[in-house]
Amino acid sequence: MKKNCIYAIVLLWIGALAVQAQNEERRLSFDNLYRYSKDAQQVKDDKKEKAIKTFRNQYATVPYRAYDLTKIKISVPEILAFLNDDGTFTDWTGREKKVIEGKDAQEMGLFITDAMNRLWKLSEEFRNDRMGVSLDKDVFRKLQKSILYYGNLEVSRSNKVNRFHASCFAIPTAAVNIYYCFLKQMDAVENGKTKDQQLVDMCEMLKALALQSWTQPLRNDETDKNVVQIERFRNHVWWVGGNALAYRPLLPVAMMYRSIPMVDLLVQVAQGGISYTSQNTYNTAFWTEGCTADGAGWGHGMQCLVWGYPIDGGINALNILGALKNSPWDKKLTDENIETLLNFIRGSNWYYYKGNITPYIDRFTARYTPAKVDIRTLAIVDKLLKDWSDSFTPVQKNELRCFLHDARKRLISMNGYSDGMYNGTRWFFNNDDLIKKNDRYHMIVNMASVRCDGLESAVAAADEYNFYPADGMTLFQKSGNEYRKAIGAWDITMTPGVTAREGVEKLIPVTNWRGYCSKHNYAAASTNGGENAVAGYIFEKMDATDKIESERKKNIPLKNEILYGVKAYKSYFMLKDYMVALGAGITNLTPQMQGTIRTTIDQPEKESEVVVWSNGKILPVGAGMQSFPKDGTSFWVVQKGKFAYSILPQYTKNASFICETLKTDWVKRNSANKSIKDLPSQVDILRLWIDHTQNPVNDTYGYVVYAGDGMPEAELPFEVLRNDTLVQAVKSKDGKVIEAVFYQSGEVLDKGDVRLEVSAPCTVLIEDINGKITISVTDAAMNAGLKEIVLQWNGRHIPVAMPQGAFCGKPANITL
Repeated sequence: MKKNCIYAIVLLWIGALAVQAQNEERRLSFDNLYRYSKDAQQVKDDKKEKAIKTFRNQYATVPYRAYDLTKIKISVPEILAFLNDDGTFTDWTGREKKVIEGKDAQEMGLFITDAMNRLWKLSEEFRNDRMGVSLDKDVFRKLQKSILYYGNLEVSRSNKVNRFHASCFAIPTAAVNIYYCFLKQMDAVENGKTKDQQLVDMCEMLKALALQSWTQPLRNDETDKNVVQIERFRNHVWWVGGNALAYRPLLPVAMMYRSIPMVDLLVQVAQGGISYTSQNTYNTAFWTEGCTADGAGWGHGMQCLVWGYPIDGGINALNILGALKNSPWDKKLTDENIETLLNFIRGSNWYYYKGNITPYIDRFTARYTPAKVDIRTLAIVDKLLKDWSDSFTPVQKNELRCFLHDARKRLISMNGYSDGMYNGTRWFFNNDDLIKKNDRYHMIVNMASVRCDGLESAVAAADEYNFYPADGMTLFQKSGNEYRKAIGAWDITMTPGVTAREGVEKLIPVTNWRGYCSKHNYAAASTNGGENAVAGYIFEKMDATDKIESERKKNIPLKNEILYGVKAYKSYFMLKDYMVALGAGITNLTPQMQGTIRTTIDQPEKESEVVVWSNGKILPVGAGMQSFPKDGTSFWVVQKGKFAYSILPQYTKNASFICETLKTDWVKRNSANKSIKDLPSQVDILRLWIDHTQNPVNDTYGYVVYAGDGMPEAELPFEVLRNDTLVQAVKSKDGKVIEAVFYQSGEVLDKGDVRLEVSAPCTVLIEDINGKITISVTDAAMNAGLKEIVLQWNGRHIPVAMPQGAFCGKPANITL
């Protein structure tokens, strides 16, 4: 039987199912699929056809994503015991009835996935010759019937329901593996050498199920009519990054269909996907998610998800290209591929410290994992050195080897590399993150703007209370695990660094794939990469889904009202081992709501003795809540071996701290914790915060965190020049560092020997380094049309050219 006739049979068979199901909306039109399949047979290339045969034989020997088999906990004898003569599983009679009657699309998908995974595990017995088609005829017949029965449930489902995860990832993976377990029989069907109708039906069903990795979920655009085109894998959250290449068995399915056009396309997608995106190239970048120009990454919208989708998409792009090495599809890495990979390897390092992932840069922080882990980009570097070494220069290869050496020790020092590359300070302008990292400590300020989304949460599937991480969360670490136990007991309305309304007991978990952001287009940080940096943003919380008209309507009525209605102008000044935080314009926009407005300074685990350092004396800390003095007395709360905290009383009316032991509630934060034994039931916590009262209007605050060794200096080595809603600024006492946040143009900072004016909203860092003046300026609005910002500084007229294109929003650095 010729191949095009086989596809006609597929079409007719599936058409018959459509009549049986009496559901016009249940599937993608197979007329268009058949048209593509027919056209695909006209593509002739002897070398590629020979290579496809080789790949098919390889997939018949080695399972694709074999590690998924370990997740199928039921044993083969149990599967056989439950497998009925008609192909159903006897232990699922009640479950199947409930799922079908309940009409829950997600539950149906999980049910069919479980069935297909059982059939995959059973099929592996045939692949490994523990069973034989001729010797175990009864089992094979029941297996065939089961594939048709559960496959029919899947292909008969409507496309108006949720067809993600199960339909495009899990079920196709099981189906394509089953196909290759019986490749000899499948070849016989496709070559017209069998009259066994049930075997023919089985082959066609497996191909229909596997093809869903290319077809599901529908995009409801022109690409649904022809899935084998580049636009199928662009500009949609389900078809970019990890969702595009990591979880779909695209290459095995392409080989299953013997489709040269499919493989051709995958090469384009894999190579194009190893590139970066940014706010100002969002509509022209190959992918709207994945690696970002600042060295970090996006997933599920413009949210900083460094460890998920960018890595999964990138490493699987390399897997596809690597699998096709020494074949007719062999490709070298392009200059853009190399630049993107190196930038991401360097950038990801900033979100990892001493064997620990920085908290709240993914949606699994509240899943209790106290042990140290490898940095996930280690796998990328290892793969590059093994498979792509010839794509890099000797200097680049040496950098990769140094990274590999450090990463395997879980201590990424990268000594000898320039400031801002692996250590120092760095502004992630696509993600609103300022990070300081050195061998002694790590700081992150996770700011907010309307340009970025927040951090996603998912009820019963991930962290359920991710309401505040991108609201200006500041975390301070020396060991890297200061918060791992503490978050199990956190009052999350007191997330460190955040200005928010109290009332944690009123919050209910929600699934929010975009998270939360600020209404304002203002966030910036300026740094030369060294030890000094300045950052600021305007905060007024909103649900990030409200930025999108089609999603805004789904967000009614408003949930968790206590999250909203607070406005603040917040800035951060890093000067050597000190971080100064200023707040201005703090206002409760909904004064009718109950709950005090608080700015939390920190909430780490109390791991060592906490004392007070005041006027050269170390004093013990008593029990219960205590207040910071308001009279200007030098007063620091110090956790020995960790950090010291003080307030600026001229800007802070009421600040308190407490050391307390709190009960944890891990399961409430992430349901996956149910399966973890020996969860800490309580934790000692140090909590420091500022009380703005219930109805603040234009309130302010100021506090300082000292990260150095020993005790802070008796006299602060800096002075605050200004703290209001127009300008916030700090200067070092020796005058060698000036840091300022300008919230609008035209305003003049005029204090003492500093007179500074700017032509656009921005952050400014001015440093005297060994007699040379260096200036860093960052456009706070990420204005694509802004070519320069002009500084008027103490009589000097200083134009500073702004980075353009993908790097718009990056600090511009000049030396006078």
